[in-house]
Amino acid sequence: MIGAGPGNPELLTLLAQRRLAEADVIVYDRLVNPALLAPYAAEKIDVGKLPHHHKVSQYQINDMLVELAQSGKRVARLKAGDPYVFGRGGEEGQYLKQHHVAFEVVPGLTSAIAGLAAAGIPITHRDYASSFHVITGHRKAEGKELDWANIAHQEGTLVFLMGMEQLATIADQLMVNGMSATTPVAVIQWATHWKQRSVSADLATIVDVVTAAKIGAPALIVVGGVVKLMPELQPQLALQGLHLLIPFKAESKLFAALQDEGASVNYFDRRKKQPRAVALPDMAAGGTLVITDFAAFHYFQQQLLTLGVDGRSLNHWQLVAMNQVVANRLQETGLLADALYDEQQLDLTQPVVYLGEQAALAQLNGPATAQYLATYERIAVPQSVDLADFHAVVFPSSASVNDLYAGCDEAQRAQLQTMTCFAMGQTVADECQKLGLHAIVAAPSYDDVIQAVKKEFSTDESNRVTGR
Repeated sequence: MIGAGPGNPELLTLLAQRRLAEADVIVYDRLVNPALLAPYAAEKIDVGKLPHHHKVSQYQINDMLVELAQSGKRVARLKAGDPYVFGRGGEEGQYLKQHHVAFEVVPGLTSAIAGLAAAGIPITHRDYASSFHVITGHRKAEGKELDWANIAHQEGTLVFLMGMEQLATIADQLMVNGMSATTPVAVIQWATHWKQRSVSADLATIVDVVTAAKIGAPALIVVGGVVKLMPELQPQLALQGLHLLIPFKAESKLFAALQDEGASVNYFDRRKKQPRAVALPDMAAGGTLVITDFAAFHYFQQQLLTLGVDGRSLNHWQLVAMNQVVANRLQETGLLADALYDEQQLDLTQPVVYLGEQAALAQLNGPATAQYLATYERIAVPQSVDLADFHAVVFPSSASVNDLYAGCDEAQRAQLQTMTCFAMGQTVADECQKLGLHAIVAAPSYDDVIQAVKKEFSTDESNRVTGR
């Protein structure tokens, strides 16, 4: 049982990351950020539940966990926040125990603390609160009424989770039971997510303020003097409130750079690489090997190894890298490219072999006498993202543009055509234009992309929560 934290994917613990990487199946809840799930290869099962509408009932979830575990799979039960803070983690643990299923609990950051911090509210402060109390606003149907007389007289900060439907009742009961009508209150919706919003007022007026702002669940209700600190301590990052889409890459430099500026970043899927069996050249004959991309060379090496042939067979071959990126990747594996690609410099008196991806090789206008080995093909992945939820997409390469476009349906492609697209370099911008994308901003490097995003959205803060 793993706590996913309040929403921001980088608030996941190190142990949680390791357990998710080890899992065969991830059973996750509605509030888990999709960006958090992207790095993991496990089968993913969404059992998310909406208020008054359970996609999968708790009883079904319990049985599912037992059945998956008893089938021999390593199951990661991923729950928003901390599993044991109003997340039914204790109930699921009891059920697993009763059915003799071993499990561990990986704690997560609870929104009751981290969500407040994201809005600039310290849950305790020497001048305002030396204690805090976390209370659920969502009770079992047969549950008893909260002890309002006791709650209203507690010293410190009160945090209500899952209480938006009861906001009016919470405010009324606190005042009826002796809490001052001028007590500060804040409501924080979607804490640490891109669409985080917050308002503050006093107990007497908070319901009207929330209604006017159209703030709903999921949200935290915070009552106490610490709310006064929100205007002073609320984070003000340059890209805060922006939701940006980028291609998935493990340990993405782009992801980190955008998140550090306050943006919330999510991923679209890249095409899947599928190896292809090819007729290999006579390695003893020698010649020129033109490596158009490193993945093609990797699959080429794998086929050689299956035949019992290793890297020593390259001694008779000149290695030509299509570009500096390929040359750098070869160097990382201990191979130095003899040259960068220039068709005019190829020695056509000896065998010339091009290694590449199937579609890319088909578009390459090389010598007719050369041999073209497509050692893999890229299979488009249907994109499940709702493009209307994003302010812009960032493309670091031409391949990433094609990966997203190929995986979109017609409706998504229509959305993409008018969506702001940041292209890293003119070549990438040209590829966007070729596919009919219109709102293109070209920026040559990671740093330039950050500045371009800031410039593009610096005067558009009003649209940052609701999207485009």
